[in-house]
Amino acid sequence: MSNGPTHQLTAAVIVGAVCIHAERDKQNKSARPIVGAVLAAKFTKLPDILEPAVHPNHRQFFHSVAFASLLGIAGYKIYKWSPDNPFDEAIRFALMVAIGAYGIHLLLDASTPKSLPLIGAF
Repeated sequence: MSNGPTHQLTAAVIVGAVCIHAERDKQNKSARPIVGAVLAAKFTKLPDILEPAVHPNHRQFFHSVAFASLLGIAGYKIYKWSPDNPFDEAIRFALMVAIGAYGIHLLLDASTPKSLPLIGAF
């Protein structure tokens, strides 16, 4: 069963591994894999903050396939963004981690018997 600690651990491991992979050819390694893993563990809670699990049918719009699609579009646009300065680069990194962690949460929820609604209620 997918629960909060499972979401956090899964998001941290996946995002940390992606960050390590992204730095594989760089001469100067950074703290991005660790920072990304910690941020992912925090950001993966966002869907349940927006729609708390107070009853079995709590999954609505922010736990839906439609919202996951919007996240995918936003993630693609942010991925294509080429920041000009270090501050914007940090913002881009945080946004990519947040979208990845949110998406991981939705994928884990989709693997449960309740799955995800197509659209949900607004």
